[in-house]
Formats: sequence, structure tokens, C-alpha cells
Amino acid sequence: MKTYNSVKQNVMRKMFALGFACVALLVGCGGFTEDVNGIVAEDHSAKVTLIESQYALARVAQSGKVERSAAGDSITIVLEINGGCVKEGESFAYDENFYFADSLTFAYSFRGDTLLLSKIREPDPYEADQERYEESFIFVGGTAGKLDGIWKNTQCRYREEKMYCMNDGYDQFFKFDGDKVEYRVTDRVDYDYMQTVFVDQLFDFIGDGGSIQLETPYYYSDTKYEQEEYGISILEKTKKSMKFSYNGLTFDLNVDYAYYKDSLSVTLKSGDVTCVGKHREIVYVQPEMCSAAYAGNFYEIEDTGLLKYEKQNDSEFEACIDGILGRNQE
Repeated sequence: MKTYNSVKQNVMRKMFALGFACVALLVGCGGFTEDVNGIVAEDHSAKVTLIESQYALARVAQSGKVERSAAGDSITIVLEINGGCVKEGESFAYDENFYFADSLTFAYSFRGDTLLLSKIREPDPYEADQERYEESFIFVGGTAGKLDGIWKNTQCRYREEKMYCMNDGYDQFFKFDGDKVEYRVTDRVDYDYMQTVFVDQLFDFIGDGGSIQLETPYYYSDTKYEQEEYGISILEKTKKSMKFSYNGLTFDLNVDYAYYKDSLSVTLKSGDVTCVGKHREIVYVQPEMCSAAYAGNFYEIEDTGLLKYEKQNDSEFEACIDGILGRNQE
């Protein structure tokens, strides 16, 4: 089995362990496309109205403060957590005084009606022969020359002036207001969940017995390699479902629902067998859940001491697929 999947999975867990906007913003997770059409030219006022409407419907993920340099050319975004579930010895308690802040500093500038947040990136330890480079994340929606306002992450960025775009299943928004910042996320309408890391892993598992992580349908991946590698034929496809064949078997895959950093349900059918995969995540555990009754599903958010709740049935989902394939689990 190819090693890149396991590396991708390990990196992904580190990237999204915190669930903080700055972390997700800097690293992304899906595949890059060299897409200079990632930013569509359109009437600016109409675009601003659309982004403001999207922001209003998006869910609040975090809030915090903005520290601006005296020269007015850089900002530090500080996203805060106040209160949370922690482990004390062998028991669990909700600590109202818990505080954690995740901060990153960016140079900022404007190019036309876009906002650029720029940072020098150090070499990726998982990539060979990389050098330090400047990366600028591209935002739209606010007023040219004015930081305050609502800005949408386009999923595009410049690396040494060359544009690259992501295609992941969620949108991110920042609202800057003086020394305050609010970060919101929303699931993208009409996103193609059949072109994701999850489908990539599913094909790999069916063909070579790899592993499936059920939290990955939000991150873009070109699935053609696995499809061709294992002789999988796509018979029908929509953005949330797919019929495909493999080794004389026909499968029907459906994403029942998917909410980024929240919950997911997928169904895979073949013949009379139905396999259901589910994932549930609660980053900010509320006091009523902070108890030993949920201990088996608590995981520490890396480097914070804070606990999050996460439950999935990856193993059962994989075992069900093995049953369809008549394959013994090791």
C-alpha cells in the first residue's frame, strides 16, 4: 500500500487538531490546483452583498482580538478559548477560568479589492528539497485599503507570486472590527463530495486494504489514481452520490449529510449489505458533557490541555466493507 495516504492522514490530524482558523488557514488540507480562475471578476458591490449574506448564515467558530502594528502593515490575529473541559487526575471538570489563545502574525496589503495576508513559510518537514518562501492568502469582500469589514477566504494563495487554489468543502470568513475579530465557517453549497480524500481512501481500502478516516470528505482530492490503479469503473455520479463497480461487484455510495467540524454520515451499499459510516465531533465540550460518561471519546486538543469529543465507527465501517469483499480482517 502506498505510504502517502498514511502520511497525509497523520499530517491532517496535526493540522486540524486545534480547529483554529489560523491553523486551518495557513495549511489547508486538500489538493492544490494551479487555477488562476479561482477569483472570479464580478461587480464588486454585488460580491460584497453576497459575502455579507453568506457570513450572516455561517456559524461562529471563534472570536478574539486583532493587534495592529504601529506602522499599519501587519496584524496579529489572536483567537481565544474561554472555558473548557479538562482532565483533573482521573476525573473530568469544566473549568470556567480556562484560557487559551492561538495567534499568528501576518503582513497585510491590498491588491485591487482583495486583501492579502502574507507570511514567510518554513520548509515542510514532510516534503523534500523545500526552501523558505513567502505565501499570501487572498481574501475578498471588504473595502480596498480598509482592514475593517467582512473578508472571505477565497481558498487561493500566492506562492512567490504564482497563484494556487484549493477546493475544499467549507468557506471561512473573518470579520475585523477595530481590535476585535470573529471567525465563521459554513459548508459550501453544491460541493462535490465525490472528489475528496474520503473517496480516495475508500477506493484505496477496497483495492488494497488501507484505512478510511470518516472526517475527510471535506478535503479535495483527485481520485483518478486510485480509480485507475484498482480498476474501479464509475457508472453514475452526482455531487453527493456515486455508483461504481469493482471486481464484479456494484457499489452505491451516498453522503447522507456532512457538516464541517461537526458531523457526517455516509452509506455504502452492495447487494443486500449496507455499511454506514458516522463521525461526530464537538470541539468545545459544554459542562453537561464534561463527565466520565464520555471519557472514551475525549481527546486532548494538542498542546492546549483542553478536551474535545470525537466519535466515529471507522473500524466497523471497514469491517462491513471487508464482509462485502469476502476479505478476512487481519
